[in-house]
Amino acid sequence: MAEKRNINEPMPSKGVRLRTDQWEMCDRMYEKLGLESRNDFIRDAVDFYIEWLERDKAEKFITPALESVIDGKLKDTEERLARILFKLAVGQNMSAHLLCSQFELDDREVEDLRQSCVRELKMTNGTIDTVSIMRKS
Repeated sequence: MAEKRNINEPMPSKGVRLRTDQWEMCDRMYEKLGLESRNDFIRDAVDFYIEWLERDKAEKFITPALESVIDGKLKDTEERLARILFKLAVGQNMSAHLLCSQFELDDREVEDLRQSCVRELKMTNGTIDTVSIMRKS
């Protein structure tokens, strides 16, 4: 929006005719937005509308607002995924400790198992089917 002007800047007074409901909306909105007066609201509204009309494309005008909303949503999603991944890692670590405590595998057997698991997950696009793994064993 246009930069705020100096409070002492002269502003000529000219009459504006609005419907009664428009004056009521101006009064409601300036109070809701915490502005000092109806005139402040009308000046801000006029500045906003003029800037909107002068934009090449509406996309340029709403992009900052949309970008802000999308950034917030992405950040929330990233935080949720990080929490879920941490919980999965804890569960995986517990499973690994339990299994390792029950089997005595040498380094070569562990590496062969790891490579086999990598190949299997690449073939299944990351899908793990416990039933088919049990049938193979």
